[in-house]
Amino acid sequence: MVNNVIKELDNARVLRRDADISMKFERSLADAVRFIERNQICEVGLWQKFVNVFKAQQDGEKGRWLRWRSEFWGKMMRGASMVLAYTKDEDMYRIVESSVRDMLSAQEASGRISGFSVEKEFTSWDLWGRKYVMLGMMYFLEICRDEALEKEIVAAMCRHADYILDHVGEGKLDIRKCSNNWEGMNSCSILEPMVRLYRLTGEKKYLDFSEYIISTGFIESADLIELALEDKVSPYQYPVVKAYEMMSCFEGLLQYYCVTGIEKYKTAVLNFGRRVAEEEQSIIGCSGCTHELFDHTVLKQTQTDYEGIVQETCVTVTWMKFAAALLELSGDVTFADKIEQSFYNCYLGSLNTHRVPYCDYPKEADVPQVLPFDSYSPLVADRRGRKVGGYGLFPDGSFYGCCACIGAAGAGTIPRMAVLRREDGIAINFYEKGVISAKTPGGKDMTLSMATEYPYDGKVAVTVDMAEAERFTVALRVPAWSENATLTVDGKTENVPCGYAEISREWKSGDVIVLDMPMEVRRVLPPEGADNQDMFAGYLRGPVVLAADMRVADPTKPIPVKCDEKGYAKSEKTLCPEIIDSKACFAVELENGETVRLINYSSAGKTWRDDSKCAAWLYR
Repeated sequence: MVNNVIKELDNARVLRRDADISMKFERSLADAVRFIERNQICEVGLWQKFVNVFKAQQDGEKGRWLRWRSEFWGKMMRGASMVLAYTKDEDMYRIVESSVRDMLSAQEASGRISGFSVEKEFTSWDLWGRKYVMLGMMYFLEICRDEALEKEIVAAMCRHADYILDHVGEGKLDIRKCSNNWEGMNSCSILEPMVRLYRLTGEKKYLDFSEYIISTGFIESADLIELALEDKVSPYQYPVVKAYEMMSCFEGLLQYYCVTGIEKYKTAVLNFGRRVAEEEQSIIGCSGCTHELFDHTVLKQTQTDYEGIVQETCVTVTWMKFAAALLELSGDVTFADKIEQSFYNCYLGSLNTHRVPYCDYPKEADVPQVLPFDSYSPLVADRRGRKVGGYGLFPDGSFYGCCACIGAAGAGTIPRMAVLRREDGIAINFYEKGVISAKTPGGKDMTLSMATEYPYDGKVAVTVDMAEAERFTVALRVPAWSENATLTVDGKTENVPCGYAEISREWKSGDVIVLDMPMEVRRVLPPEGADNQDMFAGYLRGPVVLAADMRVADPTKPIPVKCDEKGYAKSEKTLCPEIIDSKACFAVELENGETVRLINYSSAGKTWRDDSKCAAWLYR
């Protein structure tokens, strides 16, 4: 009965993932996935180091770098499982399955799986790490091919959770007191895997514990759920403003709504999500211009007097995952636009494609180390590779970081939301060259072949291949940046506004849909009230932010681009031999008649040195 109720509530989502939909893309996503597989998932020794954290149980001991290493395994396992759900790579699967079995061997007879000793447990980042053990296991279950292993994992997670329930909750330890960070918000984020465990087992005690967590409001000094429900203040005005942990809590609340159908929680989640989308997203698609905090990013993103780190990769990836869930829940195309903005700019920019060692590594480490992801992304003139976020040191002198561990989940999010099921057909949210396989609403096999150079060209052609004709709806996302998009079907062309362009008709093999979204370089100005709003401008072409990179354009000096009254600039595609891995380069006309070359933000700054300082916001 429980599973039937959950399924009914899931089906009430406007859009939803469907196991019958699969895809293979050939451009940006494929490049990112290959990079992650080669530089992270295949590293057997790294997986072993992460599991050994739980066997040694030294987290929580004295030492700055022994606080949150227990998050590493689950974060990386979740991302790896998401990537493998897309690629289905046999060799990579065997590696992650072996690590799952290794982690299961770290479970104590009591059920505990923790990087903290019993004497230090339920302090600092212990529950946060235990949360990630559960999430890593649960995402692996989505790709697990061994029925006996599935049962072993579920049983282990129940014992893992039961130990927590025996010690935390009403009349026991206050979950908010299980951490001395962020008023316990990090500990409360264990809500998501507890709800997932209820979905897996139907055991009411896990739902009861989830309800206990919700009753706390996530922090000690206020009820964040009620604040979101009332929607009178913004996330940056909450008593605690740590972006990553707060989104993690609301992602758990979204899961809770999906198993209970309690409308006020849906309202709270959507209010919070829309506030983040409107007020906390920078031009490159991340939140936080004051360390890793919500701070009214849309106004702070052009500040010049803050020397700390900004735009954390953990925040980017968590937002992409959360926005994908919000897209399913609401059908609001805005969330798909925001995911695209994050992916093509901040996320791809964080990949350490040059394999640069971190130079500013802490003195406790023996040697510099190459991590697959950068932890922070510059907005105004600065270099990449400034700091390892969530740094954790291992006994052999090597280190790793939180942003490196979470990175794979960003690439893994794209195929999960690229094509979603709607009641009357499908919705296509993500455009890259490739092939999509799906079932029609009538259960027939269908293939959609996508020909495009998106995001660097706005023309997308989708060819239908199906054995038998059927009537249903294909909805294509027309992004908010596209002002003059046209849609051509059966030789008939019409203008389409931003949002979902819906085509309901009888489809047959050989039908072609052409979505044409003209791309021009357009100026974006900081909003009213932004820091230094008169000093900066941003330039985009389609969803891609064009950046200045010191190797071709000095981001520390004015770059006065000539724009017409509508904010469009004259530009011409050109070569950039100085930056051979740039994906796009445009010669943009300046006010004095000369030109400057700007490249895609995700390729800028990749030497991680001052000679490739870069910026998304350019001095006017």
